[in-house]
Amino acid sequence: MPPPPPLPDELLEEILLRLPPEDPGCLFRASLVCKAWRSRLTGSAFPRLYREFHGKPPLLGFFENDDTVFCWFTPLSPTSPFLPVHPDHRDLFVLDSRHGRVLLNSVGPDGEPLDLIVWDPVGRRKWELPYPAFADWVTVPDNAAVLCAVDGCDHLDCHGGPFLVVYVGTDEDGVAHACVYSSESCAWSPVTSCEHPESFLEVISCWPKAHVGNAVYFPCTSSTTILRYDLFTQELSIITWPAMYKWENANHILIRTEDGVLGCASLQESRLEIWSMESRTDGAVKWVLRRVVELENWLPSPPSHVTRFVDGVGICFVRTNPGIFSVELKSGRVKKISNSMVQVIPYMSFYTPDQSGGIKPPSTLASSSENVETTRGEQHDLLLQHSSGEVGDVKEKWVEKGEEDCEWKEGGWHEEGSVEDWEWKGEKAAQELFEKGSKAIEEGHFVNAKNFLHRALESWVLYCGRLSPMCVSTYYKYGIALLRKAQAKIAPHHQHVVEGSAIRDNTGSSKASGSNVREGDTGKDLDLAWKMLNIERAVLEKSPCIPMEKVLTFCALAEVSMEREDIDYSLRACFKALAILEHLVEPDHCRIVLLNFQIFLALKSASKIRDALPYALKVSLLYKSRMQKLIRANKALLDVKGDNASAAEFGSEMSSLDNEIEVLSSISTVLEEKLEDLVKETLAPTSKPSGAHNGVYAASRATSLT
Repeated sequence: MPPPPPLPDELLEEILLRLPPEDPGCLFRASLVCKAWRSRLTGSAFPRLYREFHGKPPLLGFFENDDTVFCWFTPLSPTSPFLPVHPDHRDLFVLDSRHGRVLLNSVGPDGEPLDLIVWDPVGRRKWELPYPAFADWVTVPDNAAVLCAVDGCDHLDCHGGPFLVVYVGTDEDGVAHACVYSSESCAWSPVTSCEHPESFLEVISCWPKAHVGNAVYFPCTSSTTILRYDLFTQELSIITWPAMYKWENANHILIRTEDGVLGCASLQESRLEIWSMESRTDGAVKWVLRRVVELENWLPSPPSHVTRFVDGVGICFVRTNPGIFSVELKSGRVKKISNSMVQVIPYMSFYTPDQSGGIKPPSTLASSSENVETTRGEQHDLLLQHSSGEVGDVKEKWVEKGEEDCEWKEGGWHEEGSVEDWEWKGEKAAQELFEKGSKAIEEGHFVNAKNFLHRALESWVLYCGRLSPMCVSTYYKYGIALLRKAQAKIAPHHQHVVEGSAIRDNTGSSKASGSNVREGDTGKDLDLAWKMLNIERAVLEKSPCIPMEKVLTFCALAEVSMEREDIDYSLRACFKALAILEHLVEPDHCRIVLLNFQIFLALKSASKIRDALPYALKVSLLYKSRMQKLIRANKALLDVKGDNASAAEFGSEMSSLDNEIEVLSSISTVLEEKLEDLVKETLAPTSKPSGAHNGVYAASRATSLT
């Protein structure tokens, strides 16, 4: 039978144009279909047509300023081209994101500002610029915005183009100052100032600002005052809010409405109100209520704050007691995006081959990308290991050397002396902290382990960067310490083997604990453990490593995801680990039994009984096969050593066999209990399913099987 004729070019183009831009992995998967598709996708015309077809850049994810990992990116799709953190050595905080760019500031150990950074994650470029002269980190509350500098730009493809940074601060006398940085002139404009005749001005740091027309608007702590910076005249002025409510008791943020005018989103109890500012014919300004959305029935708990509003997409972020949720105002779709209570900064951009330097494989889990940046016109791969042990551009060594060893030159930081003259002497101390933390995990002292490993990670990151392969082991151990600490809090008698004493119900809460254990420090530990392991995974994907390291990382991610009640992510991590492990060990290896059992538990927790049963059967068959081998191996060892041999003569081999038999026996016991539960559920389908998740999966760590 002859092959089907190829699709006409016009029809193929219409199909490819409809690939969803909010999932960058779609373009990569489509490029693997055949050479014709790949040629079409990477051609010079398609990316432009693709962006014009969809019109508005998609929301790819959001940044948050985590207390430990600082600039953290969370994608909103299963595949993402970006790394979870910025690769810089320094502590970076996100100030703003707009037009495909991200504005960050780097700070020193005491919180002092070092410089500002404009980052293009898609094009993997960054530009460093100094703070304006009036910025004083002790006395100046500040806020800043980044935006495209091209007049009339549709912002569909302005990556790498000229940009502006508007910086606003208020001093201790309540006077506001502002200026704008131009990438074309590489200089700040003259400072402009203004003051309120009656009240003290204080800009709100890192609070949402609005770019409308030829002006940028910044909120102030005063409930009636907004600062307006005119980009054309470069003047700063004050706008007074009309009296709508007692704003001091309300929660509101500045936004740009769909009509392209200044507006605000206000949260009144559980009502989200969208207001817009209109000018009358006589020049007076009035505020008009455009829409009211009742959020009470959409969210699991009453909202406390509206934190962000995504321009042109109709998505807002609201904070509740369980965490931060995204709300699509048109569809009513709600999604929990973070357990933290920090500000989130949305990132919108197309990710097309012409912008990113070609089609690259995205990660199938959180985020992954080639970590390449352009600095001062050059490209550096920050994941390449240099002979001296550093990762990335040696020009970034100025941070470790201290500001007094560097001086600002036109065009960037300039070092006095060479890198070879400076040597890091903290490697031994960092390694000692790592070993102490690892030992504390083995002894069950998880609080001490967390502290030791946190200090070790800080040292390694300072020396070689956040995404160095040299940090991999510390990220992993730190994540495990946080996970074990949280598990000890969830179930104090939790053994890292299969037991029935700490079985969770379908909501993931421990019946042994008697309280909502995922609030407070426990929830923070689980979230941070997930982030540490995700950073490790991202680095492993882009550097040579032993395949078993990836298996252990995916196993740990699966475990912490179940504790975080993220069953879908746990299943994806299990399948990734299983796909690698099946090529490394025997088909009935204990780790494969454990992974299949974890998949069974996860599917049962999700009430996917039909999908869970085949894994239960597989676990049973693998268990019988493995136990037969272990019994034969045990008998053979006894025949060689003799029945009267001492424990020392058997060595670790017998201990390993006994540990594996114990783990498998525990799995078999719990599996039988779960199957009995399934039978009861089948006979009484209206009853609520019983618990499915417990600490079995940690046995793969405790037994140290390979």
